[in-house]
Amino acid sequence: MKIALVSLQFEKTSTGGGGVHVENICKQFIDLGHKVTVISIHTDKTINDVQFENGEKGFSIENRDNLRIVRLLIDRNIEQPYVGSKKVELERIERFSYAAVSWIKERIDEFDVINLHGHHMLPGLMAKELHGLGPVVVSTLHSLESTFISQKGDSLGSFEATEEVLNKLRNWEAMSRFADYIIVNSILVRNEFIEIATAHGAELKDLDNRIRLISSGCNEDFLMDYAEVIEKFSETPETINLVTFSRVDPSKGIEYSIKGAKAAARLVMDKLNLTIAGIPDSDEYVNKLKSELTDLPENLEVNFRFTSAISPPEEKKEILDKQHIYILPTLKEPFGMSIVEASARGNMIVSTDTTGPVFMMEDKNSIYESWGMITRYGALAKITNDFSVNLAENLGKAIAWTINNRQGGERRVIDFNKKIKKYWTWEGIGKQYIELFLENEK
Repeated sequence: MKIALVSLQFEKTSTGGGGVHVENICKQFIDLGHKVTVISIHTDKTINDVQFENGEKGFSIENRDNLRIVRLLIDRNIEQPYVGSKKVELERIERFSYAAVSWIKERIDEFDVINLHGHHMLPGLMAKELHGLGPVVVSTLHSLESTFISQKGDSLGSFEATEEVLNKLRNWEAMSRFADYIIVNSILVRNEFIEIATAHGAELKDLDNRIRLISSGCNEDFLMDYAEVIEKFSETPETINLVTFSRVDPSKGIEYSIKGAKAAARLVMDKLNLTIAGIPDSDEYVNKLKSELTDLPENLEVNFRFTSAISPPEEKKEILDKQHIYILPTLKEPFGMSIVEASARGNMIVSTDTTGPVFMMEDKNSIYESWGMITRYGALAKITNDFSVNLAENLGKAIAWTINNRQGGERRVIDFNKKIKKYWTWEGIGKQYIELFLENEK
């Protein structure tokens, strides 16, 4: 098959899990013998030493065997696709969407499948524009930004959630209904999309027939052997190393990792060391995180390890292999790929009880505590309506429980890694995509 993948994030322009997802399914498609064209955006990291077609406001093409990478020049002097205010970001994505639609329409006969990746305009607006032109159109919804709102109406993202912005986002998100198939990465996103799309005129039965659940994962060779996990747990460390390794932005709630570690340090005698690793969203947010370092308990250290790009597998291993507990503090997480990668490298998991991690970690024998949930695979801290008041303490208790029950941690990690190997490896995910692409031919 000839497949087009459209994503703002690819290789050097990746900033988070969406980019990792696109890169890995792209590799799987090529390994399975298909030809892939990736259509992405130019940033400062990609623009040097490229030959532009159609002049300065055109595009560049890089050919690598069965992979063709097309990058559109939308703006100069941008570090990453989402830089600037929300208004500036959305205007840039809209210009990219129409430019990508135009580029594809001029070459529509070159593609059997067009797979659109993103949060709103790419899987929505582009699906509407490309609907019915010949190729199968598949929209992959990595998240729905209009739903990043607390029960009190506060934004959980990195932008001011005005009604005007939310209405625009919902309208674009609902346009994914024009795709032949819609891929979601969790039950949460499925239900949220159905609610948004039906409010814009879609029929529930029709949507149900076209929505597929395909999540993210890791490479099989990224998983530690069980013997390696046992070896990692064989010695009692002098210092318990905690880590949060993800995009460092407000939507990830990184400050709650620090607050939770502080709360945990007051509950245990062990020395704790917390590392915050990943690509920072802004200096402003980094300064906010550093302001949390006041009044650290004597048995807690906090370190930052910021990166400028998505870490390659070996760097991820180097960061994760020296840790003991992974903390996912996010208030709203539809899936949670970072806990897959963290467990794969032998780390015990502490997460908030947001929908994605609950979907992945809950089991029929889960034990419910005042602070959250203990499962076969890890600990989940309760997010309450007053999360700004209660979440830090709940995370602290979840971390403390994990430390105090380390003797069972080896079993929890091995059990979770068995589940990861069964459901969430890129090899299996790539095959699920291809099976879906071929459904139209049956």
